Amino acid sequence: MENRQLLEETKHEVVVKANGTSLEDAVGKLFQIMRKEIFREFGKPIIQMEAQEVYFENVDVHRTTEKFMFLFWPREKVDYTITARIVVNVKYLNVTKEDL
Repeated sequence: MENRQLLEETKHEVVVKANGTSLEDAVGKLFQIMRKEIFREFGKPIIQMEAQEVYFENVDVHRTTEKFMFLFWPREKVDYTITARIVVNVKYLNVTKEDL
């Protein structure tokens, strides 16, 4: 194993879905889910992840109007559900426990 290059780089595509109470919240959750999914799929030590391309395949905006006691102080509540396809450049170490 000595004197062998372990660092490898690849592009990986993942499709994730997240929802939130604001656009920023939903996008933040998208990237959290993306990171967890990539760690689960690779199963190797990941050094760096960098999003190269982001495509929103579906964005659902659900608006509801809430009123206090069905009559007073109306307010609009907005929920976002986003399905995105993200292409990520992943740098990882090509080593497993069995190699050591």
